[in-house]
Amino acid sequence: MTRYTVSKNILSVVNKIILLRNEFFKLADKYKTPFYVYDQKSLDKDIKTFITAFQKHIPDFQPYYALKLNHHPYIIREAVKRGMGLDVASARELNIALKAGTKKIVYYSPAKSYHDLKMALNHADKVRLHIDSFNELKRLGRLANKRKKRIECGVRIHMALQGDWTKYGIPLKSLKDFWKEANRYSFLDLNGIHFHQSRNKTSSYYRDTIRDLASYLKWNFPDDQLGKIKYIDFGGGFESSANEGIIKQSKSGWPKYVIRQASTIEEYAQNIGNAIKKYLAPLINATYLSEPGRYICNGAMHILLSVSDIKEDKNCILNGGVNMVGWQRFKTEYFPIINLSHPSKRERKFKMWGNLCTTWDIWGYYYYGKKLRDKDIIVVPNQGALTYSLAQTFINNIPKVYRLKYTHEKRTKNNTGGY
Repeated sequence: MTRYTVSKNILSVVNKIILLRNEFFKLADKYKTPFYVYDQKSLDKDIKTFITAFQKHIPDFQPYYALKLNHHPYIIREAVKRGMGLDVASARELNIALKAGTKKIVYYSPAKSYHDLKMALNHADKVRLHIDSFNELKRLGRLANKRKKRIECGVRIHMALQGDWTKYGIPLKSLKDFWKEANRYSFLDLNGIHFHQSRNKTSSYYRDTIRDLASYLKWNFPDDQLGKIKYIDFGGGFESSANEGIIKQSKSGWPKYVIRQASTIEEYAQNIGNAIKKYLAPLINATYLSEPGRYICNGAMHILLSVSDIKEDKNCILNGGVNMVGWQRFKTEYFPIINLSHPSKRERKFKMWGNLCTTWDIWGYYYYGKKLRDKDIIVVPNQGALTYSLAQTFINNIPKVYRLKYTHEKRTKNNTGGY
């Protein structure tokens, strides 16, 4: 991909924020910065794009939102309203999902406790539980048999080439033995297979896993067992493309960045759908599940800050720290930073520090703008994924979330407000 195309994609993000300049200013006039800005229009667009693409290429498809990426009620409620189930990874998240009113929950995490399993069983009418190991199968099976409580289950698998991702699930080669062991527990309805790996730049991981899974099933499962496989869950892990990047630190010289490139959602959906048709459809009649997180919520939150101090040698101090995102994200990840008070489509070198008393509290090494002045309004866009959910009260408090109000939207009570 050419540099022009990369610049064009980044500029599309910058242009979007600049076009919403007045809306951001209205929030900044009403509420004290820093704070998170909830962008429902962006969330709705991404949910619709995702569901439309996958239902087009996989007719029997069910979408779930991975709650761990951002658990704010605005996002969860909208995902449920738009027809998504919720993917949870703990008893805490299961409670959140139940309070959100969803009737479709996928529950997966490694090393679930007895308390976790009991809670899942208590809500077996809504919960589909993915089992992580033979030990967990035994614990859940005995508990379900004892309570005479039936629950639908899947099992997570991994491939040897997945590296650290082999932490999760069982190796594919053990799937036949796992299925046999599950027959001992009459109240477990084992009818699905789950696999997942994050930040996949292309669809090759999904294609290869589907191909290898199909090959294994063909040679190891008789027809009656194949008939019991009703669900295949291929997780999420779809990478954002061309609107963020990776920081390349240098001992000498200014840090540079490389823009991440990845497939579009349409390309992911088409290639995964083709792999299913080629490899799995001849063997099984299944419903396919996916649990995107990053793709759904990344554009649903932005961060609004203001300039507190400007020093020599291109050092700017903003009035909020990266405790808002919970980690030193911007030491390694690039997002465009936009000065709405003096907007420009030109990016300038400047160290944009937070106000925490640490040296790793930095928002970025560049900003889009004509100049920087005291009290300028700064936006860091696309901060919805793994930021608010990781925010911490380190030195500063965690700010509130306010809803972005588009000028063409009808005014309604409580349309703009903090949570």
